[in-house]
Amino acid sequence: MSVFLNNGLTGILAAQAGLQTTSNNVANANTEGYVRQRVNLTQRSSQMSGGFSVGSGVAIASIDRIYDQLLTGQLQSAGTAQQRAEAFSNMALRLDSILGNPELGISQALQSFFDSVENVNRDPTSTVNRQQMISEGESLAQRFQQIGGQLDSLANEASMRLSQSVVTINTISSGLAALNERIAESGNNPPAELLDEQDRLLNQLAEQIDITTTRQTDGTVNVMVGNGQPVVLGSQSFNLALLSDEFNGTRQQLAYQTGTQTIDISRKVSGGVVGGLMAFRNDMLDKSRAELGQLALGLSEGFNNQQAQGMDLNGNLGNAFFTSVVPEVATSQNNTGSATVSVVIGNAADVEPREYELRYDGAAWQLRNSLTGAPVTMTGSGTAIDPFVADGLEITVTAGAGAGDRYLVKPVSRAAGDFGMRMSDGSEIAAASPVTTGVSLQNLSDSAISLASVTDISNANLLQPVNIVFDNPATYRILDSIGTDLTGPLAYTSGADINFNGWTASITGSPAAGDSFSVSPTGPGSGDNSNSQVLSTIPTTRFFAGGTLSIDDLGANLVTSVGSAALRSTQDLTVQSALQTQAVMDVESLSGVNLEEEAINLLKFQEAFMASSKIIEIANNLFQTILFALR
Repeated sequence: MSVFLNNGLTGILAAQAGLQTTSNNVANANTEGYVRQRVNLTQRSSQMSGGFSVGSGVAIASIDRIYDQLLTGQLQSAGTAQQRAEAFSNMALRLDSILGNPELGISQALQSFFDSVENVNRDPTSTVNRQQMISEGESLAQRFQQIGGQLDSLANEASMRLSQSVVTINTISSGLAALNERIAESGNNPPAELLDEQDRLLNQLAEQIDITTTRQTDGTVNVMVGNGQPVVLGSQSFNLALLSDEFNGTRQQLAYQTGTQTIDISRKVSGGVVGGLMAFRNDMLDKSRAELGQLALGLSEGFNNQQAQGMDLNGNLGNAFFTSVVPEVATSQNNTGSATVSVVIGNAADVEPREYELRYDGAAWQLRNSLTGAPVTMTGSGTAIDPFVADGLEITVTAGAGAGDRYLVKPVSRAAGDFGMRMSDGSEIAAASPVTTGVSLQNLSDSAISLASVTDISNANLLQPVNIVFDNPATYRILDSIGTDLTGPLAYTSGADINFNGWTASITGSPAAGDSFSVSPTGPGSGDNSNSQVLSTIPTTRFFAGGTLSIDDLGANLVTSVGSAALRSTQDLTVQSALQTQAVMDVESLSGVNLEEEAINLLKFQEAFMASSKIIEIANNLFQTILFALR
């Protein structure tokens, strides 16, 4: 009779546990991170009765979480990749909207400026056209500065978002450490809600930064980031921080802190929001800023150099139109020496859109690509009269460097923001050639002289008026304005270059003895447009990369590369979001609550409870019958 009653009692307890577990599943069907639970039942040891083994009821073996660690790990990894892709894509699309906008980008401003150059080329004496060119130049400079400021704003926003993520990471790490302590205190069977909360926090942490987890036998978890630095170790948490870059106090790097030790882990992190933001800043924003700076450098140097080759409306040689680009040199905060480094542009056509690290090893200076660490060849000794020369740069160093001292050389990173106008008076636009050629009206032949081109603008005698006078059809002399012979007899070949005083011209035909041709400085108010013709071709002149890239090419490449990167980031986000959705579905299919299934379980346990109650009722009736029979 006792076995019979015990079967009913254990059945009721098992059914009750099933009802409680199932009802808890139903109640938490919409709770974030909840893992459904299941009652595991087992037979109790049977007892011998009348020579037979008779069952003695049911026992509750455990109440388990329906959980797969592999699927959960895949969900964390998917969340890391998706959040990285989202952070990168959001910022990349913002950058694309700045540089790729056809109306607000640099391309439209460049086009408007060179349209005004073409107007001056058509009518060099028009003061209206000249002043319009000055106005368009100012608009172009302003647009460069605005875009430079917008790129700085994006960098600042990335830093602020990094700061927010670091705060979030530290908060989650602290919560996980406290949770580990509670789990450890609970013994070998920690409450399911603590394990659910642990997984929820791990998922949130993985969205911020790529992590590696190690689960302990007591249910606690250790979490590592970067190069294996622990942020959660048992019940102890360690903080991440943002520290100022050693070369730029406004630029922040991700660091790991433990006690008095600080470790830079910026290049050890690739996933989550932090990884996406740092990848955008290091791989896309910095590259775009440098390429925009290279475009500004090419425009400034190319236009100013050609301006210097011409004569303005006042009869003066051309002055600089735009401000010159000045490379930036940043000194490491960790330097121990007192040396200073200065850099100037030696050959703008060879300047690359990258940054360099200049290091002194105690005996010699070395130059490396700051991004890849690849060595860059330098010539020269680094002195003022013999500077180091590399990639179009001239680098001068002073004495006093300490072993290990480092300097960051940034040739064009700030060029866009610093781009500006030097000229404000339209009459100073050098549209004309500095020298003008002419034919004497008394010449006996119909020989002609070409326009003179300047080969050496620095020649002190460039503007000296001279006459080319033929002794006979085979020889000529160059005389100054008072008839002094400057060269003696020179052999004549029709169409051959005549080089003198920094200019080049040619005469064609068969000159007669006494024929004279003049080369003289261009006077004020000239309608000559020789130099403005060249100025108008600067956008298409292949100036960079060994004569293979023009300013137009640089602008197009910049817009294309940013647009392509933004498109790839959008596509990557689509893929990673789909993978995360699938990972969520995989986890939900195993660990999520299915209300229909739980409804069936409720009915099943309800019927089991009622049946077990019936067993107890029958056992009680039988017991009462036996008692009545014995009275």
